[in-house]
Amino acid sequence: MEERLIRMIRDVCATDAEITRDTNLTFDLGLKSIDLLELVTDVEDEFGIEVTDEAVEGIHTVGELLDYIESQV
Repeated sequence: MEERLIRMIRDVCATDAEITRDTNLTFDLGLKSIDLLELVTDVEDEFGIEVTDEAVEGIHTVGELLDYIESQV
């Protein structure tokens, strides 16, 4: 699941930088609001879950997003 998520993040931010659980989506990868929206939509489609607006506000790192996905699957 983690590898799938990292591939999705790479597609959205078009980077080859190292991505770990501690990678901050905004500060480390430079994702803007529109990029985060695209990523969330992709996550919802890929994993068949709903990511609420409240959840998005509390997700800052790859690990937090992964934990959320795992809790919803």
